[in-house]
Amino acid sequence: MKRIERKLNQCKHILGNPYNAITAIAIAALVFLIVVPVWEIIRTTLIWSPRDLRLTESAIPGNFTLFHWIRIFHSNISKTLFYIPLRNSLLIGISVSALSISLGSIFAYIVTRTDLPYKKLFSFLLMAPYILPSWYLSMAWLIIFKNERAGGRPGFLQALFSFNAPNWLAYGLVPVVVTLSLHYYAYTFLLVSSALNSIGGDLEEMAEIKGASRFTILRKITFPLILPSLLSSFILTFSKAIGTFGVPAFLGLRVRFYTLSTMLYSSIRSRQTVEGYILSIILIVMAMLTIFMNQKMIGSNRVGRGLTAPTSHTNRHTVRYRAVQSNDITN
Repeated sequence: MKRIERKLNQCKHILGNPYNAITAIAIAALVFLIVVPVWEIIRTTLIWSPRDLRLTESAIPGNFTLFHWIRIFHSNISKTLFYIPLRNSLLIGISVSALSISLGSIFAYIVTRTDLPYKKLFSFLLMAPYILPSWYLSMAWLIIFKNERAGGRPGFLQALFSFNAPNWLAYGLVPVVVTLSLHYYAYTFLLVSSALNSIGGDLEEMAEIKGASRFTILRKITFPLILPSLLSSFILTFSKAIGTFGVPAFLGLRVRFYTLSTMLYSSIRSRQTVEGYILSIILIVMAMLTIFMNQKMIGSNRVGRGLTAPTSHTNRHTVRYRAVQSNDITN
């Protein structure tokens, strides 16, 4: 009895700690909202269902099978169902990330490192595309570049200038990349702006006094300091771009331009639910791999370059002074 009372008292003490209680609630929510649904999805893809009898007579409902995974990766429909959508998703993710990071970095540098008038207004206007939903931007694109393929009312260019935009400009990869880049460059703008504001401009000014060129300062001082922010913005942009649905659906389905997200939707809509589940698992794995690579790159970058946080205000200026005095800056 004393042992049981002791265990109960230990449990009360553990649960009485607010930190432990919050942790327990968070773990329970994680298991209930994420782990259980994902496990159920994985289990469904590995078991025959009664609906599979329409695909093959060898299906035995309730038994283990890899039929659906083989159907995704190695069958006569694999190219249409998986490989082409995967290629399109990767093209969108890489292109949107490159364009968004370029735009966001340029705008962040202009706002933080130049004498641009009305910086607050300019910063607010730069955030306006992100405030609007991404599908709203795709609808605006269609209003401007819509051609005769879609039918209905003509687009702005066609009605005003009799310009019938080609399909590659009205639908497909190009409009998807442009509209998503205009929406997601805000990630880079916010992260890089915060990084530039936190490091200040005194180190760059000291390097300029020492005779370093603007390009050398950007390459050897500014870029290494904001590299973790760039990598973080890449992870946000890439993971959002490959999984977004609204813009590829608006601008891609009319020309049969499928991504993993739109193919997932089409598979479930056509009652190929298990194939849709497998595509969702693939998207989850891609997001996990992207996050893992980001963490490894940021960690190796900090170790390799020695970009550890200074322990005091004096040490911070000492590090900056030594960086300017080094020959790497002026060479």
